[in-house]
Amino acid sequence: MPTLAAESKGRARKLNATSYVVLGMLSAGPATSYDLKQRVGFTIGHFWAFAHSQLYDEPSRLAEDGLVVASVEEGGRRRRTYSITEAGSAALREWLRAPTHDETEVRDLGLLKLFFAAQGDPRTLIGLARDRHSSHQARADAYVAQYGQVSGVATRWQLKSLELGIRFERCVEEFWADFLTELEAEPPAGEPPRPG
Repeated sequence: MPTLAAESKGRARKLNATSYVVLGMLSAGPATSYDLKQRVGFTIGHFWAFAHSQLYDEPSRLAEDGLVVASVEEGGRRRRTYSITEAGSAALREWLRAPTHDETEVRDLGLLKLFFAAQGDPRTLIGLARDRHSSHQARADAYVAQYGQVSGVATRWQLKSLELGIRFERCVEEFWADFLTELEAEPPAGEPPRPG
């Protein structure tokens, strides 16, 4: 396969989180954009949400910066397979060494609805609590199952990130379970009490 050489331009543009996602995924081995999407979907996609279209655009930008190289199939669909360069590995290591002071972002639609619940019909709160409880329970259960599937192949640090995901989901599941119990004991106006 011919290699599309990309000379390093001293990294004229600032790398973003997606840049490091791509570099991190390519550090595990060469991949097409589709492969990257699959890797992300099965791993960090559970806790780091972004448009998957970025996984089709970012590798070519990184190639322009000399942080990855692309090989193109000579026949067929002429897929591009990207590989990380030494400069890309160095950029990834530099990013990993940098301090991480950013606040954790929580984008939970259920929490957003709960915050504004006084503006709607209070009787919908029980449904919201039930939905969010079951959703977080299902995700935690899925993480536990995934942990069992990958424990023989994932790195220690990948397993620790999955462990945090399990703990987070169980904590939020417990919050909604407690809130649901509270609502069922003292239903919002217009909601009949549930039989004990």
